Amino acid sequence: MDDAIAPEPDDGAPPATFDFLIHTLFTQALMALGRIPNPITKQTHRNLATARHFVDVLTMLGEKTRGNLTDEERRLLEEMQHQLRMQILAEHP
Repeated sequence: MDDAIAPEPDDGAPPATFDFLIHTLFTQALMALGRIPNPITKQTHRNLATARHFVDVLTMLGEKTRGNLTDEERRLLEEMQHQLRMQILAEHP
């Protein structure tokens, strides 16, 4: 028996791609930095520890997927990490 999950009818959800995962983690980090509001509460909150955690998760993904990403995926991951690191550094001049 095949263990693959059967595709659901189109429910409007974006496709489950590496790019989508990276953008999701990047957005979560931006929320933790207080750069964008939480879409549910419409509030902004700063939590640098959480932002750093998301950078660590992106770093771990880069390590675990090394050699298996397209050049475009690798550049996206590196760019998102760089942007977040620069924003975190800006919090501590």
